[in-house]
Amino acid sequence: MSLLKVFFLPWWSRNPYQKLLSEHLEQFGVEVRTFNYSRIIFLTPSVIRWQPDIIHFHTLYPFYEASNKFLFLCKFFTFFSQVLIVKLMGVKIVWTIHDLKNHENRQVEFESIFNIFFGRLANAIITHCEIAKQEAIASFHLKKHDNIFVIPHANYVNYYENAIDRSQAQKTLGIKDAKLILLFLGLLRGYKGVPELIDAFKQLEDDRVYLVIAGKASNELAEQINLTIRGYDNIKFIPGFVADDQVQVYMNACDVVVLPYRDILTSGSVILAMSFARACIAPRKGCIAEVLDERGGILYEPDDENGIFKAIERAVQKKSDLLYMGAHNRQVVEQWDWKRIAEMTFKAYQRF
Repeated sequence: MSLLKVFFLPWWSRNPYQKLLSEHLEQFGVEVRTFNYSRIIFLTPSVIRWQPDIIHFHTLYPFYEASNKFLFLCKFFTFFSQVLIVKLMGVKIVWTIHDLKNHENRQVEFESIFNIFFGRLANAIITHCEIAKQEAIASFHLKKHDNIFVIPHANYVNYYENAIDRSQAQKTLGIKDAKLILLFLGLLRGYKGVPELIDAFKQLEDDRVYLVIAGKASNELAEQINLTIRGYDNIKFIPGFVADDQVQVYMNACDVVVLPYRDILTSGSVILAMSFARACIAPRKGCIAEVLDERGGILYEPDDENGIFKAIERAVQKKSDLLYMGAHNRQVVEQWDWKRIAEMTFKAYQRF
């Protein structure tokens, strides 16, 4: 019989994070479930009948996203009415803060109010690094600190297939005789800075250095990228969702993964790159500054307009070191296995 019943909300079907966490929590007697819910009502009859001990929120954005102030107020009171009801029922509230705000910067003022209120009501808060903890305390005016737990983001070692060799991976992508291959992999959204990455890369003027951009993008952004890279045969844009079995192709083809985020708190993409033993280029921002060190990453200051270009130049200059940097990253990330992270999460559940 389960020691704890935990409702994960919302559920990320295309991100293995919650799946892996819930599977490993089972080892500690935790049953994790998710339920169908609307963007307004999460306390459904199914949830009430199941009687969870904990509702663990992983993002709040769906519950306050609104096109106007009136709709926001309606969603605000509806959401917090449900939160108060479940707390009266004896259900505990846990909140993992993956981001301080939504990446599209929509309704930021509404969002801030929402998060401050929720932070007061949460029984426990989880962040993925000490920097994120301190930023959350400052942003959400959190007065109570002993219920904030720093639990690292677990790795993706051995989750994705990793059997293809470098030459075959590059052949699959139609690349040959490359001096260096840089990779951006994942969902393309405005805050991830891909246009800035392309502009910086074009300054390099080296036909044997390649940039591969792979991931789903909006039609507008995809069109913008295609126009920007026209005439550059060493920039390959492969739009569309990247299936799990294709991740190994991109990771093993490249020398370094580039994460040119304009704004970031926690990045699963950094953890993924490290899990594939890849060196990384990234801004010294959020948890990246704690996860990556100089032995495994080429970090640049986020307010440096030429930071991405300088980092790319350094990657070219340090080509012979990139393999060792990737090996270092793999060694670092291996300590954050899912069993350990699940145990830390379980202990956080038990603390209140």
